[in-house]
Amino acid sequence: MNKPKEIIRKRFLRSFVYALVLLTFCGCTPKKSELEQARIYAQASQLDYQKAVDMYKSLLAAGSNSETIGFELGELYYRQGKFLEAAGEFKRLPTAAAKKWLAISYYMMGSYTDALGILNQQELNSDAQYLYYRGLTCEKLNLFDSALESYKKIAGLSLPALEAYSSLAGERIRQIEKQVEGLHIKDVSPEINTILVSAPSSEKYPQAGALILLADESIEVSAENTQVSYEHYLIKILNERGKDAFSEAHIEYDSTYEKLQVEYARTIKPDGTLVDVGSRHMRDVSKYLNFPLYSNARIFIISFPEIAEGSIIEYKVKISRNRLVNKKDFAFPYPLQTSEPVIQAKFSITIPKNTELHIKKINEKYNDFGASLEPVISEEKGALVYSWQFKDIPQVIPESDMPAASEINPSFLVSTFESWKEIYDWWWQLARDKIQADAAIKNKVKELLSHAVSAEEKIRALCSFAATKIRYVAVEYGQAGYEPHKAADIFQNKYGDCKDKAVLLVTMLREVGIEAYPVLIATKDSYNASEDFPSILFNHAIAAVVWEGKLVFVDPTAETCAFGDLPQDDQSRIVLVCKDEGFEVLVTPLYQAVHNQLRQDLSLAIQSDDRITGEKIISAAGVYNQMQRYWVLYTPPELIRQHLEEKIQEISVGARLGKYAIQNTDDFNKPLVLEYAFSGSEYATIAGALRILPQLAYLDLSLVAQDSRRYALDFGFLNNKETLMEIQLPADFNVKFLPDNIFEDNSWFRFSVGYAYKNKRISFKQSIELKKTLIPQEQYADFKKIYELLAQKIKQKVVVERKK
Repeated sequence: MNKPKEIIRKRFLRSFVYALVLLTFCGCTPKKSELEQARIYAQASQLDYQKAVDMYKSLLAAGSNSETIGFELGELYYRQGKFLEAAGEFKRLPTAAAKKWLAISYYMMGSYTDALGILNQQELNSDAQYLYYRGLTCEKLNLFDSALESYKKIAGLSLPALEAYSSLAGERIRQIEKQVEGLHIKDVSPEINTILVSAPSSEKYPQAGALILLADESIEVSAENTQVSYEHYLIKILNERGKDAFSEAHIEYDSTYEKLQVEYARTIKPDGTLVDVGSRHMRDVSKYLNFPLYSNARIFIISFPEIAEGSIIEYKVKISRNRLVNKKDFAFPYPLQTSEPVIQAKFSITIPKNTELHIKKINEKYNDFGASLEPVISEEKGALVYSWQFKDIPQVIPESDMPAASEINPSFLVSTFESWKEIYDWWWQLARDKIQADAAIKNKVKELLSHAVSAEEKIRALCSFAATKIRYVAVEYGQAGYEPHKAADIFQNKYGDCKDKAVLLVTMLREVGIEAYPVLIATKDSYNASEDFPSILFNHAIAAVVWEGKLVFVDPTAETCAFGDLPQDDQSRIVLVCKDEGFEVLVTPLYQAVHNQLRQDLSLAIQSDDRITGEKIISAAGVYNQMQRYWVLYTPPELIRQHLEEKIQEISVGARLGKYAIQNTDDFNKPLVLEYAFSGSEYATIAGALRILPQLAYLDLSLVAQDSRRYALDFGFLNNKETLMEIQLPADFNVKFLPDNIFEDNSWFRFSVGYAYKNKRISFKQSIELKKTLIPQEQYADFKKIYELLAQKIKQKVVVERKK
């Protein structure tokens, strides 16, 4: 058969090289080093492999025994670890053996569903290899009963050739059904038994759902900048709340750089006997299953069997990290308190002697239980060990309207970063090349800005698109890595996490010449950054836009927050602005009360027969606009109507809702306005000729319901609320009593109530402006006193009299 000259030439050259290799092996060249010889063997092996592949393909093309040749070629690919190519060959063959190896190839590629689909079709119940891989595949799909069925069939086979698989199957059975019947914790671990015996009773902790008897954590950083972490927990279940919280352990890790290993996990029954956790009670899953870009963020779940009140769960895991964040540094917080009491806690960090560890203590004012945040520093095997030990750490008892845990939990932060420039240099190197517009982004920008003229219109249009049309995946910054994806990939997929959405928005803004930068930020539920403590304890990313000579912060993950506004958790936070040439550490604005306004306008008309008609308009700005817009966007219209029907019952029993309308739902840059009309059979309380109107002024007394507070009263954001009301009286009604006007102005808030009466119309206005977001606990008693006194003053009601 004639072949093209080019093919003949290539095969001749390949044969020539192969001949030279053989000559080398035969001693016709000077003696080589062992490394050089190894390289020659490797090259020869690869040449042999490729020659075999070419010959198999030539035979198939020539029409030789295709089943035998195709199977052998598939085996060749499989032995070389080329499972995709192997599957391609096996797929073409009808034999049972080929089907089996096709399934095994799928298993090796991680295509478990495809593998099981074939394995379930095969009738090879006497083939140990088939049964073994069927069992492995079932395990991967959490079908543990089916896996056990396959493994136990292997155990029933007695052929000598099956000894290896029989042993492997037996080990898998033990892992799945891991039970240690009859063993007592005192026999397995006397040290743990001592802890259990000396554990305090539940009566000492009436608020607790569980007791953390031991939290032993350690981190070891090597001179090669790898890291190994150990976590060992011993937790006693006290009641149903404890069962709900601790029956499963969720351990997060990043599979890009980290590997998790469970050293052991077990339930210790109230009588001290052990129930080990087998593999059927463990799952390794993607945290963001529907978003492949973030599949490296994973959760390992341990489900503890036989949990009851008085049971103890114990587990120890090891997490190995093959590289540090920027290949040489790390940073993390260590909070002391949790939602449950901690009886004993240990923590240590082992680092090379030449590594400098920076430590910052925060929230020490709440450390009234005497915990020492100072480490004990020692030297072991040429490394420095920083260690802490704590005992009897009380649980955090929640209070209404309390600050975030990051603001009240005594903690220490650790970091090896020396400067913010070091952090900027590292992160900007990850991000800068991702800020590139491809043709699709360029076209979309042109489309979005086809009618925009001013810079503000352009900014608003692009911010609105990034916030509302790119789906937000709520991946906390750092959970799925620190490096953003390319803007083009985010635009194509139409979803992204915070850093990705920020990169896409910056890319689109720069495409039209608008200066913009990505920004790293720690929101209110995380530890705020500090200018004197460089670290990467950020949990979020936003953007900054230069507009009219000012830097304006924008959060493209907040789909109801327009340009010029920020979510409350982004306000007053220290941030790292990453520019093309350098960086800035800045503070995001805390918007004043006038920015966050909620206004309610209510018009009522009372008829001579005491029936009423009314109209209400609710308009909002700032954070209130974000909240109201979110409610409207994600609440079905029928539920909105039901909510309004429920609200008007507070005005008139049996009231009926008329028309309602919501304005600016599609215009992201205008405040959302809700209007509705209603009617009712009554409004005032009838007392003969008198009509006593409901109390018009209002204060939320739940804010001061507690006699004292352990934590500050946190309002979240500065705001201003206004209520304006007009009540039209019928001709035969006159005002008998009008309450006094009230005004209060103090360091915390400004409050006013005003009444007026003219031309049969009662006018009422209430305004309360918040001056501070926090009322410290030491000021709470004075705040409570003023607030309650004010609430008593506003209890007066309008009284109307009907003419005889």
